[in-house]
Amino acid sequence: MKKNLLALLLCAAMTMTSLVGCGGQSTPAPSGSAVGSSSDAPSSGEASSTPSADTPTSLIIPVASCVSNLNCQLESYKEGWIMLNPIYDQLYYMDVNETRYYLAESYTMSEDNTTLTLKLKDGLTWHDGEPITADDVIFTLDVNKDTNNGAGNTNVAYLNEQPITYEKEDNLTVKITLPAPSASYSNLLGKLKLLPMHAFEGNTNIVGAEANLQGIGSGPYKVVDFQQDQYLQLEKFDGYYGGAPVIDQIIFKIISDASAQEVSLLNGEINFMELSSAEASAKYAADANFKVVAYPEGRVNYLAVNKFCETFNDPKVKEAIFTALNREEIILGAYGEGMAEPANSIFSNVTLYYDGSVPSYTYDLDKAKTLVEETGLSGKTMKLYFNSERANMKETAQIIQQQLKAVGITLEVTPLESSGFFEKVFGTDGDYEFYLNGYAALGDPDEVVAGMYDGTWGVNIAVSDEAAQLWKDGRSTSDTAKRQEVYKKLQEQANTDMSVYPIAYPNYTFVTTANLKGTDTYKTTPIFEDYTKLSFE
Repeated sequence: MKKNLLALLLCAAMTMTSLVGCGGQSTPAPSGSAVGSSSDAPSSGEASSTPSADTPTSLIIPVASCVSNLNCQLESYKEGWIMLNPIYDQLYYMDVNETRYYLAESYTMSEDNTTLTLKLKDGLTWHDGEPITADDVIFTLDVNKDTNNGAGNTNVAYLNEQPITYEKEDNLTVKITLPAPSASYSNLLGKLKLLPMHAFEGNTNIVGAEANLQGIGSGPYKVVDFQQDQYLQLEKFDGYYGGAPVIDQIIFKIISDASAQEVSLLNGEINFMELSSAEASAKYAADANFKVVAYPEGRVNYLAVNKFCETFNDPKVKEAIFTALNREEIILGAYGEGMAEPANSIFSNVTLYYDGSVPSYTYDLDKAKTLVEETGLSGKTMKLYFNSERANMKETAQIIQQQLKAVGITLEVTPLESSGFFEKVFGTDGDYEFYLNGYAALGDPDEVVAGMYDGTWGVNIAVSDEAAQLWKDGRSTSDTAKRQEVYKKLQEQANTDMSVYPIAYPNYTFVTTANLKGTDTYKTTPIFEDYTKLSFE
């Protein structure tokens, strides 16, 4: 119904976002003097020179691909979330043991889980000095309810395909009424990042709006300069309600190649780098000039089966493939010791209601060979796509290629940069069998995990009627024990459906220069939840 329409439009929007050139190569520029204000930032005529800094008040973070605009509601990729995170604050964050409030002063949910009252902090301002009010909350909800703009938080505007209603009670308070009880909605709403209604002149059709490139936000850092596929330069917002950050500026530098990132780190041109191998982690941990931080990333890396491919008309084909895969061998070879845990579920190991006892697929080479013969797969050539800009994907693809070769199947593996990859795999093409991908799975299952399986993002992932009903059942009850029971059944049903093969729960491991402090204050992703906690020693 409406959700299906949303799914198609969101995929179209993500495709459009990708086509603007977000994933292209960039040339790292030499280090220069610190850039402390917009007047010092490079002009458009100096686009080939990335600003850098040799003072401890500039934090330079590399990212593999670039946003194409600065609107947090139009960004769906991990790299984009990282780049926009310091610009926009969420309402609040519900952690396991506490709720941390950002733009919100408080929220209250009625006993029947149908009415949520949200109150903003008083005195909040956007980066341009305009006040943040309940009108901005209403506008952001309207944006996500508009099915024509591809905004990425439709789960706060719809529940079980039914629209949510909301009204302004006063300048700081909004009352939200749900069409049915939802135990997860308060968690979902907390992560919502507001858009400035005045910047968009109240127009919810945000695709193509000039304001998308202004990046007027609510977070601790404001936009100074943005050069597509090269860098995003931010400076601290002195009017930030939480107090101005200690570090003067953040620069996100587009460096697609991991080897080039490492050269930049060793040359002192960046302060941060994600690590994807056990060898690299051990190397930097032994060096006093650096500090290694690791914690569960809250992601599920998986092999997806394309439901539009005719190869899978015989359901035994999926069983043959999954039985041929050796998860432990993949993790050891593609990630390395200590860099990831074996995945048994579509939930991550830090998703609420994750159940580690749910049985997953078992490697059985002899059975796989038998099934390959029975299904006529022997000698067949199959196709797999992977994102060349994501860590561990190339190595995973190569190991899967060898494992399928052992049972008589030829697997063609094709790397694509982020733009082309998401255009391909989040569409309806039926000319390939598999793709490798990963999704964030922190907090309540009804956040990102549900979106991967209800058609919001993964439109080519098959979902059984039984699983679809369990998703609805899980969000409709507030009873913790009942939700635990429902979500265990859902994890079991997802494995029965064999739509995806969960491979790994990666640890989020990164290295920083030793003088950067506060990086592990909150162990959440994308980095960093609160940039005001960061400082240089």
